[in-house]
Amino acid sequence: MSKKQILKWKHIVLILLVLVLSVCGKAWRDFPKHYKSLSYVTIVHVLYYKLCKRHLVWEFTPSNFNWRLLRIIHIFIVTPSLVLLFLSKYPKARWKQLCYLVKWVLSSSIVEYIAHKQKMIQYKHGWNIFWSSVLYAMMYILSSLFTKRPLLTFFLSVCSIVFFIIKFKVPIKSKQLFSRRFDTIVDCFYHSKLEDLL
Repeated sequence: MSKKQILKWKHIVLILLVLVLSVCGKAWRDFPKHYKSLSYVTIVHVLYYKLCKRHLVWEFTPSNFNWRLLRIIHIFIVTPSLVLLFLSKYPKARWKQLCYLVKWVLSSSIVEYIAHKQKMIQYKHGWNIFWSSVLYAMMYILSSLFTKRPLLTFFLSVCSIVFFIIKFKVPIKSKQLFSRRFDTIVDCFYHSKLEDLL
C-alpha cells in the first residue's frame, strides 16, 4: 500500500472514530436540542475557508482523497458530531463545566497533534498546536453559549475572527488575479506541494 493510500485510510479511520463515538455516546438523541449550536459551528467553519481561501493556516492533507469532499465531511459531519458529543454530556455545575472543558480541549488537541505528526493536517503561516487548542476551547465554549446568549456569542465570534485575521495576516482585500473560470486551477495549486515551494 502506498503512502497516499495509507494517509487516505488514516482520514477514514479518524472520521469513523468520531462517528462511532457520537453514536455510542447516544449524542444523536440530543440533536434537536443542540441543532442551532451545530449550525453556528458549521457556519464558522465555512467562514474560515471563505475568508482564508488563499491563506489557509491549517488544512487537511488530502492525498488520494478529494480535498473538497474531505472538507465537506469535516465541516458538515465530523465537527458537528464532535460538538454534539461535547454538548450532550455538558454538566450544569460551574466547576464540573471547567473540568469537562479542559478534558475536551486536551483530548481534541492530543488527537490533532497525533494527526499532524501523521501528516494528516498541515500547519502554515505560523499556526501550531497551541492555536489549535485555543480554537478548540473557543469552539466548545461558544457552542455551549450560543443557545443561551446568541448576541454575546456573535460579538465574541466577530472579535476572535478579527484577532485571528490580524494575528495571521490574512489578506482579506487582496485583488483576484484570476477570474472564477480559473478557480479550480488556483485551488489545485493551493492544495499541492507547489504552494510550499513558491
